[in-house]
Amino acid sequence: MVDETNNLLSASDLTQEELDALARQMAKRAKGRRKPEDPLPLNINSMMDIMTILLVFLLVSVTSDPLAIKENNTLKLTRSTSNFPAVYSTPITVNKQEIVVDQKRALPVACKLNGRPCTDDDFEKQGAQFYIDPVNKEHGKRESLLIVPLQTQLKKSVDRMKDQNMDLPEEVRKKYLLNQGVATIICDRDMPFRMIAEIVYTTAMVELHDIRFAIVYSTNR
Repeated sequence: MVDETNNLLSASDLTQEELDALARQMAKRAKGRRKPEDPLPLNINSMMDIMTILLVFLLVSVTSDPLAIKENNTLKLTRSTSNFPAVYSTPITVNKQEIVVDQKRALPVACKLNGRPCTDDDFEKQGAQFYIDPVNKEHGKRESLLIVPLQTQLKKSVDRMKDQNMDLPEEVRKKYLLNQGVATIICDRDMPFRMIAEIVYTTAMVELHDIRFAIVYSTNR
């Protein structure tokens, strides 16, 4: 009590200048203890930029994959439990209607059922026979293994891929050089062995010697 009384008495004895100086000192201390201001909200323009970048990334990711496969009644892949990743390669899609190289149509696939041409409803019927018309083979011979329109389209695809990779970064070019002889055949499971052999033979004639088959991966049960 004595100390508090002395402090009050001593404070009352201060001059006006001393009181002003004390007030300024207390104000500085209070300012130093002030809570930090709330962070500024994210600007709407910044949010739009972020969303645009994400959208472009997703679009590129979806559209740039040459092995993006959609099954339908003309293309059903075989199933396998082996997990082997696809590499940078030339895709060859073989369905019940046509052969496509890198998303470009090369030639039609011929089909007969009971001696007549197949309709769209015949593709999944038992007894449908699929083959390459001899007119599309070398010299028009049925026994030939070389499919001329397929060879032409593969050659264009390989040349185009080489030209495109000349403008890519060095790391990407090196990756291409390691895999430039790779072809991935995306084949319907009902295609006969003879047709597959003709496709493999023709593919090997166009500097594509590492040939792989795309399948649908399924887990063991």
